Amino acid sequence: MTGYTNKSADTGLRPRCYAAIIIALVLFGLLFGRLTPYFWTQLALSAAALGVVAVLLERKPMLTAFRDEGGPGIVRTILIGLTSAAALYVVFLIGNAASRALFSFGAPQIDAVYGLGVTTPRWVIAVLLILVVGPCEEIFWRGYVQRRLTAEFGLPGLVVSVLAYGAAHIVTLNFMLIMAALVCGTFWALQYYLFRSVRTNMISHAAWASAIFVFFPMR
Repeated sequence: MTGYTNKSADTGLRPRCYAAIIIALVLFGLLFGRLTPYFWTQLALSAAALGVVAVLLERKPMLTAFRDEGGPGIVRTILIGLTSAAALYVVFLIGNAASRALFSFGAPQIDAVYGLGVTTPRWVIAVLLILVVGPCEEIFWRGYVQRRLTAEFGLPGLVVSVLAYGAAHIVTLNFMLIMAALVCGTFWALQYYLFRSVRTNMISHAAWASAIFVFFPMR
């Protein structure tokens, strides 16, 4: 796709993207480095802050990306988003069973993820994931970081965006969570590369996250 193979004429935007990634790493480092009972609320605030950063750094391109110009129509957007969320859920269903069976640390680390913010009501978690976390993370990581890096470097930029997304979870020292982030990051990065639709990714992320953490948890 031409939007990914041509380098941006304004390379001065590159340092801003690097700074935004550093901000994301710091926010996630603070979030996972000092866990509290308000984890889900803090995650939503962090995601919202990153979404605001993305729009402030590149307001016009971000608004264009959000309008899905050149992307699939609304019906296809919803269908692709929900179908991809279901496909990713199946991938994790298989991965969950395999990890618990093959690795001694698999079950404890997976259960530790489900132990985050357990005092928060399930309906609140669902609302935060669907309306804030899913959409805002896609706006930042795919709509801004991936779009900017691929505009500058092509496909290697896509790889860097995925690694940055995974790196944001390294502070947890939870191998299963880090691998999960890399799988999700790769999946949504390829989806955005293929469809160039932030809205499709937002629906996919929100549907998958609410399913795996609230409606159909794997524990």
